[in-house]
Amino acid sequence: VWNFHLSNRLSEAVDPKLEGNFSREDAVHMLKVGLLCCQASAELRPPMSMVVKMLTDTNCNIPSPNQPPFLSPNVASQVPFAVTSTSVSQEGSATQSSRNSMTITVLDPR
Repeated sequence: VWNFHLSNRLSEAVDPKLEGNFSREDAVHMLKVGLLCCQASAELRPPMSMVVKMLTDTNCNIPSPNQPPFLSPNVASQVPFAVTSTSVSQEGSATQSSRNSMTITVLDPR
């Protein structure tokens, strides 16, 4: 999303499964708010009251976000986009899945 923001193509970060059935302006607005909410420092993140205002008022001025803390210029250019595939089970039901080089760790307490 950050790379799309930098190249002024933020609407291209929207999930392709939506097949264009969304308002580009609303999507860009929501993604900008999301970028603000993932700032490294809590002082840079907007308070929830402002987040609600930004999400409900499309005319609200959204400040420019700083680069998210989890991206460095080298890493950001190396992260591939997800590849979506569809597989069909023996019963004939289709399952869509995506994969990329990202991993998710789920902590499970004992």
